[in-house]
Amino acid sequence: MDVMRPHCFSIAVVILSTWLIGTDRAAAADPPTPAQALAFTPMQPHVEYTTPSKDEVPQCTVRAEKENGLTAWVVRNRQGEMLRRFADANGDNFVDTWCYYLDGLEVYRDIDSDFNRKADQYRWFNTGGTRWGVDRNEDGKIDAWRAISPYEVAEQLVLALANRDQARFQLLLLTSGELGELGLGKERADSVGESIQAAAAGFRKLAQEQKLVTAQSRYVDFGGSRPATVPTGTGGSTKDLTVYDNASALVQTDGKHEQVYLGTLVAVENSWKLVGLPALGSDGQSAGGMFLTSDATPAGGATAAGAPSDEMQRLMADLERLDQQSAALPADRQKANIEQRAGLLRRLAEVTPDPELRNQWYRQWTDMLSVAVQSGTYSDGLERLDQLREQLADAGAAEELIAHVVFQRMSAENVISQQQPGSDFVKTQEKWLADLEAFVDEYPKSPDAAEALLQLGMYQEFVDKQEEAQKWYRRLVSNFPDAAAARKAEGALRRSNSIGKPIRLRGKEVQGGAVDLASYRGKVVLIQYWATWCDPCKQDMILLKDFHAKNANRGFDIIGVCLDDSPAAVRQFLTQNRFPWKQLYESGGLDGRLANELGVMTLPLMLLVDQRGNLVKQDIHVAELDGELAKLIK
Repeated sequence: MDVMRPHCFSIAVVILSTWLIGTDRAAAADPPTPAQALAFTPMQPHVEYTTPSKDEVPQCTVRAEKENGLTAWVVRNRQGEMLRRFADANGDNFVDTWCYYLDGLEVYRDIDSDFNRKADQYRWFNTGGTRWGVDRNEDGKIDAWRAISPYEVAEQLVLALANRDQARFQLLLLTSGELGELGLGKERADSVGESIQAAAAGFRKLAQEQKLVTAQSRYVDFGGSRPATVPTGTGGSTKDLTVYDNASALVQTDGKHEQVYLGTLVAVENSWKLVGLPALGSDGQSAGGMFLTSDATPAGGATAAGAPSDEMQRLMADLERLDQQSAALPADRQKANIEQRAGLLRRLAEVTPDPELRNQWYRQWTDMLSVAVQSGTYSDGLERLDQLREQLADAGAAEELIAHVVFQRMSAENVISQQQPGSDFVKTQEKWLADLEAFVDEYPKSPDAAEALLQLGMYQEFVDKQEEAQKWYRRLVSNFPDAAAARKAEGALRRSNSIGKPIRLRGKEVQGGAVDLASYRGKVVLIQYWATWCDPCKQDMILLKDFHAKNANRGFDIIGVCLDDSPAAVRQFLTQNRFPWKQLYESGGLDGRLANELGVMTLPLMLLVDQRGNLVKQDIHVAELDGELAKLIK
């Protein structure tokens, strides 16, 4: 769900902050130009905000403005209307608040609340809505909604169906921890728990099979009667419960309107959550309501098979509460929060009878500690991971689970080693490669070994050791043929083995129509892989535009392949920046078909193809084009 990749966000923080620091010193730095300031985009997709046309950009202004003694870069249009605001909220001379405006009103904000140069919260305001998303591991993807209205739940559900987006749907679904906090009677809690589990398991099939909501569908409106409060005591409940029963979303596709039935939504503090699988079309009312029925008094009964026990529900509720608190805690209070969560996860693993679910708690515990170490908030994390590995080994845990602990511990150690002041990059990299090799030898069947093999191949390819890279890629494909990493490795092998041979590239153009590299026979073709979040790619495109103008009549052309996650961001960028060559785009970004077919793992990347469609050079740079073109065109 991210538009600007997390590492690019950090780079953008540094760039704007360099200008910001200049405003606080006697020797002032040049401010960013309007074009530079307007080039930054929201971390989250589907944000509607004002973007001046190319002709209007030079008429905009960028000025440092003081507010409560702190500095912000403010971008205004010719009429003085605010367009952007990049602010330093804590006075440390680093931008930590990125605001976007529509018609003069702020509609969206990226927030670095713990001031570590990574966004961890995303908020919508005014006509943009009420959503407030939390990104706990700072990877650019929302992990939980701190606030979301019923209207926006319906809107997000339509997007999830249109894009077959399991993660987006999961964010809308009531969690086990939240269920425990509702105070429902046992029978009703068991029923809702079963409904949640069925919804999580059934959404992927529903999204793939349904034909009503497509990429062309437009969310129109939310439907439902007034919200209702179910009083304490109903069905043995211990709290009032606010619900929407029989809610729906109105969707328009090709001029035709259809209903998506959401069923029941429940209020959890400032958020509304789904409690079941949606239903679509004329038969969809079976989604129905769960709470506003006359038969609401439970008769008791045993816990449903597979449903969490009362103790598990209490533990999950406490864990969810601490997870939510973590996003807003300052750095000096993170350690206590992490240790509390670790204790809850340990207890959940101890009381969970199902082995597979128990292993999931251990994996969550492992991942939490690894992320905490890498973010610099928990210095004891490596030692705790060592203790967990020993505990699992003594208990005879599955090798796959132990391997996951080892890999996450190894990854965390590598990250913090690189962050140490004065660290020796070469030695750090050598140790990381040695650790990866040792890992794949010791745990050759672990799913984490697939990622380790990919990392080894990528590094060797980066240092231009093609034979060594191919060795690791082939091992990955052979050992893990069904892994997502294997598709990437297969593409890398295909690319590296195609020097002097024809390569295939086909796809859909951004504006519609098809593009086939085979139709370019007789021309030298540069294939440029890029994304709107890749600044070096966009800098190359400026140079390529000039190179194309000078050499198009010599039989030279370019095909762009955009690996963005957001089609809206692609269209907006290409509307503001015109290029005279075709641009391919499909969903999936760096994990999509266009990237995987030729093993594209990092950007920027450019390939050069001769007049017969043969791959001449991979990873070519703009500065090399003149010489290579001279060899091919005689």
